[in-house]
Amino acid sequence: MIEDAVIIFKENSKKRILGLPIMLRIILSGHQSGLKNFFIVGNGRAEEIKFIETLKLDKRVQAHQLQISYLPLAELNSNSSRIFPGFRDKNFWLIDGDLIFSAKFFEQYKDLTEILQLPIIFISQKGDFDKNSLSWSGLALCPGKIWPSLAMALAKKDTEVLLLTAAELFSEFSVRSERGEDDFLIRVRSKTDEKKVIQALLKTARKPQDGFIAKHFNRHISLFFTKHLVKLDVSPSLLSVLNFFIGITGAIIAGLGKGYWSFLAGGFLFEFSSIFDGCDGEVARLTYQTSKKGASFDVIFDALTYLLFFSGLAIGLYRHYQRSWYLILLGLFLLSLAWYYFNLNRYTRASGIGNKIFLVAKEVEARPQKEKRLSLFDRLASKLAFAVRRDFFATFVFLLIAAGFASSVLFLVAGGSLIESTYFHFYTSRQLKALKAQNRSLLT
Repeated sequence: MIEDAVIIFKENSKKRILGLPIMLRIILSGHQSGLKNFFIVGNGRAEEIKFIETLKLDKRVQAHQLQISYLPLAELNSNSSRIFPGFRDKNFWLIDGDLIFSAKFFEQYKDLTEILQLPIIFISQKGDFDKNSLSWSGLALCPGKIWPSLAMALAKKDTEVLLLTAAELFSEFSVRSERGEDDFLIRVRSKTDEKKVIQALLKTARKPQDGFIAKHFNRHISLFFTKHLVKLDVSPSLLSVLNFFIGITGAIIAGLGKGYWSFLAGGFLFEFSSIFDGCDGEVARLTYQTSKKGASFDVIFDALTYLLFFSGLAIGLYRHYQRSWYLILLGLFLLSLAWYYFNLNRYTRASGIGNKIFLVAKEVEARPQKEKRLSLFDRLASKLAFAVRRDFFATFVFLLIAAGFASSVLFLVAGGSLIESTYFHFYTSRQLKALKAQNRSLLT
């Protein structure tokens, strides 16, 4: 595994992009792929040293015990071998400090154990690679044996105007180049570069499991908010709490039972809560603050929002129309929901899914591809599993309420919850039985 990176300090290394300085973003991205030791090459100026000290105090850096060292250019000539004890027997990353790039570059090499014979330069544009004319792209994976030569090449230059060709930087060694089709390498040197970088990073904040509505509608809105929220240094946990209060507000307004506009406003906030729910995860991914605890809170808040809104809607309909069967539907909904979450808790614990409950819906959806012999109910459930995704469900509910069918929404939710809970009970029973049989066979 590769654990070391040399980062060349640049004028824009301190520039904040989506809430983080570029240098810190490089370090945290590297950490996610196993990097532990970061050596910053700079001019030795007081402001550079002060900035590096602030990076060391960052809570994410300290929590993961990342090692950050500052190497003045003046020391590279005489101390290049001493600075890296054992470095000759390792591979290391060489990175320009004004570069934003896809984490895929780190990911595809994180398990590399063999020592490279040639440096690999990652190029930002397609075309033939010419070592003698190619400008240094800003990202390379290098064998440790080239460090003394590389250190001398760096020591001859001012890092702020370091525009070396590959031939100058790797003068004594042959090199090869690589480029991924979907990857990006962008130097941040202008406002245009900033815009490109922001768009590229925002795309990385998307979830691969997003449904159709989330992918083509909700994410565009949530990412718009996220782009501004990261600048305010708002924590993902605070956003989760804020989103929960948006959902509660929607439930309270719907529960007032003041007629169409009351139900519409409540439904709108329920839909907006579903959209805004993406912001906490997006901020967490963009600022490297993801955690199991945060994911658990998000799941709990989602479930409570769902419970409270439809309870509020049922109470509001009862207050407005004074018909007791709205309360009967509420009771049916609550019992069905309790039954569903009881089975969900049993299944997620036994299967090891944990708080990644979206995997359950994906599992049901994928069954026809994995299992040939399925009952009609199983096939129907796989076709309709998308309907329980929050993005689709919240939008569907809001549109029905906007069309004046608030009562129909409650009938659909209560009836649908009962059908879903009943199916899920038998589904989890079969799956748990299969898991127990599998565990017994492994023990024997």
